[in-house]
Amino acid sequence: MYIIVIGAGNIGYYVTQILASENHDVIVIEKDLEKSTKVSNELDVLSIHGDATELSVLQKAGIEGADVIVCLTELDEINLVIGLIAKELGVKTVAASLSKVHYQQHVLKKLGIDVVIHPEAAAAGYISQLITQPDVLDLSFFSKGDAEIVELTINDKSKFIGKTVSKFNDHIPGDTRVIGMYKLGKFMFQTDKTILEKGDKLLVISKKNQVKSVRKLQ
Repeated sequence: MYIIVIGAGNIGYYVTQILASENHDVIVIEKDLEKSTKVSNELDVLSIHGDATELSVLQKAGIEGADVIVCLTELDEINLVIGLIAKELGVKTVAASLSKVHYQQHVLKKLGIDVVIHPEAAAAGYISQLITQPDVLDLSFFSKGDAEIVELTINDKSKFIGKTVSKFNDHIPGDTRVIGMYKLGKFMFQTDKTILEKGDKLLVISKKNQVKSVRKLQ
């Protein structure tokens, strides 16, 4: 996929890192010169220093040929503007980080936003999966605010220590799934055979009416 990431803050940096490691063609647009230089040097991707609300900057990034654009600036308004411009230029999938307002789905559609990213639950690995593997997750209920990302820590009393992720999955509701995990402080995509250890943190997406049940599993 050809993906343009807007914003090279903490989340933008790690989303870019994961996408690049998965061999996607990634370009970053960042207004802050220092951040732009950092992501370019450390991740070996093309980073354009500029304002992504300007058409010329988007065109320089090859917006007309992009499959996905991910708007991860700190301002909802900027993300919405960039997303709307991108959609009008023919980008198939527009993802935007929105923190202040929970928009109704029909409003999001009018604004050209296909995927809403909630910053408080913005695990970089989850965002990567959300925009590159939409069939894996039910985007509609997440976009409408009917789902949450829950972080579960495997504490020293957990019955899942030494168990596989597959065993953990046997105990969670059907509309819930593990989407990633942190082991020794580093993000990774789990497999069914991954062994859970004390201190591991699982990132689980769940419908809101099941969150209480899910939290009891840690």
